[in-house]
Amino acid sequence: MKKKKICLSDFDIYDYKLIGIHSQLEPHRIAYLINSKLDISFNRMEKDLDLKLTSKIVSFPIFEYFNQEWDTKSFLICNKVNDHYIDVPSSNLFTEEDLVQVEYLLKDHKQVDYLMKINDELNIFNPQIIIDKLSSIKQISMAYAIESKKIKYPEHLILE
Repeated sequence: MKKKKICLSDFDIYDYKLIGIHSQLEPHRIAYLINSKLDISFNRMEKDLDLKLTSKIVSFPIFEYFNQEWDTKSFLICNKVNDHYIDVPSSNLFTEEDLVQVEYLLKDHKQVDYLMKINDELNIFNPQIIIDKLSSIKQISMAYAIESKKIKYPEHLILE
């Protein structure tokens, strides 16, 4: 059977707004605070966003919210995950070291802890309203819009 290759130019992958969020909180805590402040309901998706980075598959926690009034989906995605692995030094086969390597969904935005992606096919959404509300959460040190056309690997944000 032939495999069909997906060409990104076949889709308009920029029909969304993207907000970068800086916070040291765990994913479920940041989702709870955002839900409380914005009066929405981000729920953890059953499956994480699994991406093959380098030679391994990395799972990024992802939360989803569907706004019926605006008929739009929003996602809260971890941009950073800690990948634990065991290293056996070549000098001593009986010693193991548990090492942590940070993996990034968007490597060109390593400083961002979370990404909020808001689908906006009609280009009517003003992200500044959300940014202002997010900035008022004391556990969020910074929130700002990220221009989607400048993302190096936009295919990492195809969530459906």
